[in-house]
Amino acid sequence: MHLLTRNIFIAATALLLSLDGRGFLAAQSISANSIPTPRPLDPSTNSTNPSASATQSQNPYLGSIPGMKLQPGVLPLSLKQAVDLALGTNLGLLDAQQTDLGDRAARLHALSALLPHLEASASQHYAAASMIPSDAREINVPSIVGPVGYGEFGIELQQKIFDARSNLLLRSANAALKASALSTLDSRNIVVLAASSAYITIAASQSRVDADKAQLELAKALEEQMKHRVERGVSPEIDLIRATVEERTAEQRLDLAKTQFEKDKLALTRIIGLPIEQQFTLTTPLSYTDAPENDLKVMLDSAEASRNDLKAASSTAEAATLATKAASARRLPTVAVDASYAGIGTTPAHIYSAYDVSGSVRIPLFTGGEIASEVHSAKATEVRRAMEYRDLQARVQYDVRSAYLDLQGAQHSVSVATENLALARQGMKEANDRFEVGVSNIVELLQAQQVVAAAQDNYISSIYVHNLAKLMLIRATGTAEKDLPVYLGEK
Repeated sequence: MHLLTRNIFIAATALLLSLDGRGFLAAQSISANSIPTPRPLDPSTNSTNPSASATQSQNPYLGSIPGMKLQPGVLPLSLKQAVDLALGTNLGLLDAQQTDLGDRAARLHALSALLPHLEASASQHYAAASMIPSDAREINVPSIVGPVGYGEFGIELQQKIFDARSNLLLRSANAALKASALSTLDSRNIVVLAASSAYITIAASQSRVDADKAQLELAKALEEQMKHRVERGVSPEIDLIRATVEERTAEQRLDLAKTQFEKDKLALTRIIGLPIEQQFTLTTPLSYTDAPENDLKVMLDSAEASRNDLKAASSTAEAATLATKAASARRLPTVAVDASYAGIGTTPAHIYSAYDVSGSVRIPLFTGGEIASEVHSAKATEVRRAMEYRDLQARVQYDVRSAYLDLQGAQHSVSVATENLALARQGMKEANDRFEVGVSNIVELLQAQQVVAAAQDNYISSIYVHNLAKLMLIRATGTAEKDLPVYLGEK
């Protein structure tokens, strides 16, 4: 059980959301034999989302832009509603969308180099001109003509006929834009993972609060029973002291569980864009549902077809290859046509036309190594992008296989935890019966209660781990948004 939880935790570290880059603290176990619950960590790790904000110390997927006003009372919130809110307000997704807009602008800039440039101009002039040498003034010949006023307007057209470099740069910008759009789609899966993992964390915390409340009531009842037994002289006072200590311990455990529960709720509000002071209650409880039966090969094929970060990496590598070709294409000649038409005259009634049409061919002969350096730099980027794509292909295979193994182990852990809880409750019943008839003392009964509490915590942890493993699997296959209702049973 410990090994399974450790594997799940390592996988979660690679894909889930953390506070301040450190993650949530694991819930304190009441027994050394209880499984510590893994907390969600960083969902953007191992994604190829190019957002610059993803490298900030404050992960953007932890933040949001509040998208709704504070609602009076307690807001009922289902898993589906939480995910829908996150998809509209999460900062990581909004940031990816703005990056996409930036790449659209870069594509338009590359396109503009191939489109005609048309410019209109108009001007009014007042000028005086010296027509003869200044020494002509000695014979009284005027040396200045004017001032004369005249107006001028015109239209100028510039069009590139052949420019291989600009064509390749446009194709590279198109590939980069495609990669950006795919990264935005990948961000949606990350947001689904972040919101749903935070939601089930709260559900697990709520289950612990409920279990600790039940344990506290049981401890109070036992303490009250021991008071009566001590008063009647049936039990020694040491048994009452032990029962009181158990009651205080259960109360402390409940307080800690409530604190963690409220902190988990605060984390969810930041992810999905709820007002930080909004009170809400979960309507989708933490429960066990069998994962759909899927063959490993089918899931590997699904990841190849559905992982948008993998597709984005492929487009990014293609853009880098085209950028290298564009750098080499600077050595090729470019052909352009320039044309202009102008009207010049002293008054609107006296306008004289002038036009000019020219063609030009430019061939770079010597650039001092500028083109060669640009080619080498672009080639280095191309090689890096190709290696990153190949690495991501292998990483996708690893993600799917690892998540598949974790899910299989988690399913077995749930059945074991269920059996252990039933046995622990049966053992407590027998310990209580033995105590009532005087065969055993309160120590055995308290130990039995502690075993039940540990088994209950273990059961909650196993359900949580199983749900988290299912989330990790659909993230690994790139189908988190589509398959979330199927894998978590949320309609």
